[in-house]
Amino acid sequence: MTMAALVTGLGVGVPTLVSAHAYESDGVNAIPQAFAQLLGRQLVWPVDDGILQVNVVSHTGADGWARMARPAAFGGAVEAGRRYVLVDDFLGMGGTLANLRGHIESLGGVVLAATTLTGKPYSAKLSPTTERLLELRIRHGPELEVWWRHKFGYAFDSLTESEARYLARTANVDTIRNRLAAAEQARNNSARG
Repeated sequence: MTMAALVTGLGVGVPTLVSAHAYESDGVNAIPQAFAQLLGRQLVWPVDDGILQVNVVSHTGADGWARMARPAAFGGAVEAGRRYVLVDDFLGMGGTLANLRGHIESLGGVVLAATTLTGKPYSAKLSPTTERLLELRIRHGPELEVWWRHKFGYAFDSLTESEARYLARTANVDTIRNRLAAAEQARNNSARG
């Protein structure tokens, strides 16, 4: 979303900017926070520094399996009813922004929009389409969604469009499980090494 679209497209009132700044294996990714601060100064919008990623996921340079195997988790106080605009540096599969949105909305905040410096245009949909959910559920049946809910704590309707497409285009349930397990194992091995 461009700055002009942010200013004109959100309606009346001043939202609060919140960045998806994260701890990575080599330090804090401060780019999203710096971007939020810059936008805040230019738009004269407040920036919430108290909501942040609470786990290390090492998404920089990661493939889709690694991104899904290690979802970002967020913590921090959210003001119920407050309107937020999410800010990140890069949009890969959209999972980080979707998880940030989930944290804010689960505590009563309202997410109006998200903006990034760069990313993949096809990943800009933070919710899967009805057609994509149907494709995913028909291709893999209810077994995968039950397993997914048990493993990750949410159903397919909380995936992003890009994540749902990734899963729908995978040959079978065993391949999905194996690739997620391999991504987790690779992360565990690199953490030990």
